[in-house]
Amino acid sequence: MFGWRAKIGMMIPTNNTVIEPEMAYYAPEGVTFHATRMVSSRTGTASIDGLHNLVSCVDRASEELSITGVDAVLYGCLSTSFAVEGWDDEFQRKTGAWMDTPAITALEATCLAIKSYGVTEAAVLCPYGEALQQLAAAAFAKHGITVRTLESINVTGLRAVCSVPERDVYQAAKRMDQKGSPLLCILATDLSTATMLPKLERDLGMPVVSTNEALCWATLNLAGVHDDVPRGGSLFTHPFAR
Repeated sequence: MFGWRAKIGMMIPTNNTVIEPEMAYYAPEGVTFHATRMVSSRTGTASIDGLHNLVSCVDRASEELSITGVDAVLYGCLSTSFAVEGWDDEFQRKTGAWMDTPAITALEATCLAIKSYGVTEAAVLCPYGEALQQLAAAAFAKHGITVRTLESINVTGLRAVCSVPERDVYQAAKRMDQKGSPLLCILATDLSTATMLPKLERDLGMPVVSTNEALCWATLNLAGVHDDVPRGGSLFTHPFAR
């Protein structure tokens, strides 16, 4: 039997082919992840309008996961919190209307992960285009995090982001000027990082948090599973506090 310790529900954009295998890669014994998908854009390019369309799918997705019967729920699109004012709180309201299950957005999980290191500043690496880059600092600031510097690999095609090799993300992180930041944060649930993250931490000599790692860490803890994850980065050794 699978999922005998915890079942975690995921609301993810239709283009995202990264988050499911990364969660399976991290998952401790007895934990399973179960996804429902949301249409973001039919143009093939990331856009602010597409993010608003995702939000319109959340009531339906909440109903589906309430029927599935899960122990925690994640919202697997970080940039929605950039583009939709008050989204982190609104997501709690929407899911709470359908189920009494702990839920968390990608942005909240990422900010809690950063704070778990005892810091409130980070260098940020992302795939986003200019419009979303301009919204990042303000969104993090609302959670008490200062973005000291931000660089992007500028891959805005919805499928293209999912196809960026981890090697390219690793090399971009190595080239990046961290501006003295105590931590590197790699954004986006559709950007692959899982298998190289511990190596990147060792090679940079600093903590590295990815969005998917943060979501896995947060939802495992919300579901009552407090295991270390040997395949993961140092984040999984940190206690979760909300």
